[in-house]
Amino acid sequence: MMMRHRWTLILVAAFVFAGVVGQPASGADTTVNVASATVGGKTQQILVDAKGMSLYTLSSDTATSSACTGGCASAWPPLLSAGEPTAPASAKGKLALVKTANGSQVSYNAHLLYRFSDDSKPGDVQGEGLKGPQNGMWHVATP
Repeated sequence: MMMRHRWTLILVAAFVFAGVVGQPASGADTTVNVASATVGGKTQQILVDAKGMSLYTLSSDTATSSACTGGCASAWPPLLSAGEPTAPASAKGKLALVKTANGSQVSYNAHLLYRFSDDSKPGDVQGEGLKGPQNGMWHVATP
């Protein structure tokens, strides 16, 4: 019994170290939704993840390359997916998967999508207008 518990802990530690825990499940898709939020004092439609958290774009990204990697990606976690992302018709734009240094990152109309770690609940848009890497600016993603 004690030996089995020890092996379970070793396996869990190995998966965490390998980065398996917290990654999208194989074949899992990512849903992008549309919600209302107050941005710059105005109510507008924004893109959110499946949990309702605001999604952002970075102006210094290109359509195929993220300027936010490493430590930046800790504060601005990229929206990753193991399968094709989906969105309601109200999103109107094109979702795609792009292989970046961060992994298979979701893009909307050729803009890579991220969350902001300082947003604590749906509707938060704390990252709007913040400076990003390579002289970029963070903006809430809109449909």
